[in-house]
Amino acid sequence: MKKSILTLCFIGLFAFVTSSSQAQIHFGLNLSGGFPLNEFQEQNPNSGFGVNLNAFFPFAPKVPVYIGFDFGFQGMGTRNVQKNINVNILTTSIPINFDIATSNNMVNGHVVLKAKLPLPLVQPYAEGLIGFKHFYTRTSIRDITSTSSIINVEELRRNSELAGETLQQSTALSYGFGGGFQIMFGGGQFGLNLGARYLLGGQASYYTREDIRDFDVTITTNNGTSNNELGSTVGGNNIQPRTSRTDMIMAHLGIVISL
Repeated sequence: MKKSILTLCFIGLFAFVTSSSQAQIHFGLNLSGGFPLNEFQEQNPNSGFGVNLNAFFPFAPKVPVYIGFDFGFQGMGTRNVQKNINVNILTTSIPINFDIATSNNMVNGHVVLKAKLPLPLVQPYAEGLIGFKHFYTRTSIRDITSTSSIINVEELRRNSELAGETLQQSTALSYGFGGGFQIMFGGGQFGLNLGARYLLGGQASYYTREDIRDFDVTITTNNGTSNNELGSTVGGNNIQPRTSRTDMIMAHLGIVISL
């Protein structure tokens, strides 16, 4: 009996607030944290941090159910490594120093179905999501130095992959559910968003922060010039990427603006 009364009260409250409020388009900008779960956590214990953007559109003016799109970027670990390599030139061993920067990143995008209780101040919501997670490792040679006058450092920099390259990338299905609260101000025109999502993920291949510290530099010759100039590339040093499911909890804290 008590459960029936509570259910009727909730339905009555929902009907009242939806009949007296106008569903609005709203946009969000959030700081986000990604926390691996299950076998993903076993392979990659590092948390990710970044930002995400979203936009939501109501199905009807007085129906607080929305279809939305959410896109985010998170850094999943970086390394700056100093490598010293000796190159034999004219029977002389010449030391060359390389400053290598490597980062693991994740881009994610989801279609979101969201239901919100449009109360005047605190608006709880629930959502379901489906989309993708895209993992990639980016590496670059940030600087090259040498104490020897035999090495033409400018030539080496020119022929090296200073701009960076993507060593590994993999995409997985992502789906799950979430919830949170929007605390609205200014007559409901803007507010704070606090939420979390439980996102299951398909299998993907990726490097971890521990893996990328062992990446190495290879000195190359004949880089498309007639002078057989020296250059350099960064490689994974035969380190194989890890593979697992990509379950995560995503937490968000940000702002929301209604139109």
